[in-house]
Amino acid sequence: MMENEFTRIDMTCTADSLVPAGPGYDDINHQVCTLAGSTPGTLEVSGSAYIQQGFSYNPGDLWRNWGIVMSLIVLYLILNVVLGEIVKHGMGGNTAKIFQKPNAEREKLNADLLAKRDQRRQARKNNESSELKIESKSILTWENLCYEVPVPGGTRRLLDNVFGYVKPGELTALMGASGAGKTTLLDVLAARKNIGVITGDILIDGTKPGKEFQRGTAYAEQLDVHDPSQTVREALRFSAELRQPYETPREEKYAYVEEIIALLEMETFADAIIGSPEAGLTVEQRKRVTIGVELAARPQLLLFLDEPTSGLDSQSAFNIVRFLKKLAAAGQAILCTIHQPNAALFENFDRLLLLKSGGRCVYFGDIGKDASILRDYLRRHGAVAKDTDNVAEFMLEAIGAGSAPRIGNRDWADIWADSPELANVKDAITQMKDARIAAGTNVDRALEKEYASPLWHQLKIVSRRTNLACWRSPNYLFTRLFNHVVIALVTGLTFLNLDNSRQSLQYKVFVMFQVTVLPALIISQIELRYHIARALFFREQSSKMYSSFVFAASQVIAEMPYSLLCAVGFFLPIYYMPGLQTESSRAGYQFLIVLITEVFSVTMGQALSALTPSLFISSQFDPFIMITFALFCGVTIPMPQMPKFWRVWLYELDPFTRLISGMVVTALHQLPVVCGDTELNRFTAPEGMSCGEYMGPFFERGGRGYLVRNETSSCEYCAFKVGDQFYEPLGMSFGERWRDLGIFLAFVGSNLVILFTASRFLNYNRR
Repeated sequence: MMENEFTRIDMTCTADSLVPAGPGYDDINHQVCTLAGSTPGTLEVSGSAYIQQGFSYNPGDLWRNWGIVMSLIVLYLILNVVLGEIVKHGMGGNTAKIFQKPNAEREKLNADLLAKRDQRRQARKNNESSELKIESKSILTWENLCYEVPVPGGTRRLLDNVFGYVKPGELTALMGASGAGKTTLLDVLAARKNIGVITGDILIDGTKPGKEFQRGTAYAEQLDVHDPSQTVREALRFSAELRQPYETPREEKYAYVEEIIALLEMETFADAIIGSPEAGLTVEQRKRVTIGVELAARPQLLLFLDEPTSGLDSQSAFNIVRFLKKLAAAGQAILCTIHQPNAALFENFDRLLLLKSGGRCVYFGDIGKDASILRDYLRRHGAVAKDTDNVAEFMLEAIGAGSAPRIGNRDWADIWADSPELANVKDAITQMKDARIAAGTNVDRALEKEYASPLWHQLKIVSRRTNLACWRSPNYLFTRLFNHVVIALVTGLTFLNLDNSRQSLQYKVFVMFQVTVLPALIISQIELRYHIARALFFREQSSKMYSSFVFAASQVIAEMPYSLLCAVGFFLPIYYMPGLQTESSRAGYQFLIVLITEVFSVTMGQALSALTPSLFISSQFDPFIMITFALFCGVTIPMPQMPKFWRVWLYELDPFTRLISGMVVTALHQLPVVCGDTELNRFTAPEGMSCGEYMGPFFERGGRGYLVRNETSSCEYCAFKVGDQFYEPLGMSFGERWRDLGIFLAFVGSNLVILFTASRFLNYNRR
């Protein structure tokens, strides 16, 4: 592109580039232009000569270079097609599990778990029994429950006057067609909704739920969202430490975790890394972990589960429901959505809440042995199920939620609204509230806490997990460190052992400019990690495990050790290989700038992620921000030549301005310049004058550079005497380098303010 552009033009040298210049110097025959490719005695500079001498670009290579670029494009297209057919990633399914390195504590815990399992098997205990005892007596009731959400043109009702309750020791199924409002009802009851309007009464023992309700209930969501770097035992302990009361001894929390592991039969993979479905736990095992994480919180009220059998085969689904039955037998109140269960699964449930489209209730009550009570209700209203029918499927067909038309002329929701069964449900709710109102009113809501743990304890536990997650992500750490070291090595070898020539001044600026590559390297990696971590935080925040401040702070803290490591790995090659000044006051300042750049990059990536709803959106801002920062920092366009509109605000607000200014002045201050032979500008002094006499007034007025010899009339001029003369015309000052460092550090502070503010007030977990 430069060959195509510059071969067509001739440039005219201005007074700023003429030597000598000023009053008394008006004869071009005794002046020279300092631009590369200039010729003494003329103001014109050929564009071809400029790129040949300044950049070693030969205009005759124009079409050759075009052909090389096209060849590379074709080569990459061929490689894309061939490698796309040959290389297969992630095609092997679930390949392997990774276990944590054993220690004495975990070996003893695992041995105890296996011993207890063997004892249970030998004693042939009933599968539905459990050694775990859950002390829960509270009853959740809801009456006239409605939920409306805003839509274009008005509102839409998703739940319509629903009644029901959940009692300890009972397993209640929530069923209905797709879109009937099953998950919506769970979210409303669990206080997970943050949009829309909820009306009606949701009561615990006849009183309104308090601050502790969300962490006092467990909600196993349909998607199994976990930290993939944790082991099963670590995930359960993390939940126990943050959700059980802070006053509970740690040993007691951990002992309860072991009981949950035994209850869910996770003894054989308790120390396995959760990982991903491709390399980690299977889908069924991940579902068990999801339930276990919620149970480890020791919920005193209720366990909600959203489609716990979704995506599982029949045997895995049966195992999950069997575990739920064991929990109910232990005293846990459970409300569970389930989609088209077979007869073997359905008979494990004690009670059914059936919804139809529009969020209207069709049935709420006991199921009975072999679904006798439910069959009787359907039969009385004209829907007779055969003995061989799966009632769970038949009832959906009967109410018109299947592929066949509904049975009967009346809407089944209207039938339920007029039925004596609904009246009995309302009476039962009233009796339950009257029986439990004393227990509900004895609770002092003023003493309830939103979070079980104090802030410092949250920060300690969450930071420990985040640090461990970073340490167990070698691909991320290696890639980040590898990029830093390789780019620094390539740069250092490219500018190896620079001398003090005029050209080396420009090269040293290029070395400094390479530091601005760091944000582009780091931000894309940081954004990915932040969005993955935030998805997990959204689930954990809904359970009131820890605050948004703790999440954001832990993300920043976890990156600091690796920022320091990468700063060292980048600084050593890129600074010492080119031969920059090694005095402590210089090298120390430069390393500090590199370290601040690392921290700035990390915090800016996290701030951008916190401001945006998805990785795709945040990644769209990266090129724009990086190009803007690089374009207006004073290197590609020197500050004096920058248009005033950009110079007065964007140049000053550019973080790279402070980075470049501080590094350049530190590297070049009082650095003597010795021009090479090809870098000297040659001209002749007027007849009868030596070069020293001719150039004297120029230097007395503050002119830059020096003459190689003063006594001759054939002048050899070097444009710079010391490095200061190179950067001072660019608006940089050595005396302001610490001010620039402070301003650069302030940009880090502004990133942190944005990060914590966005984490607190921007909620992209809309549900």
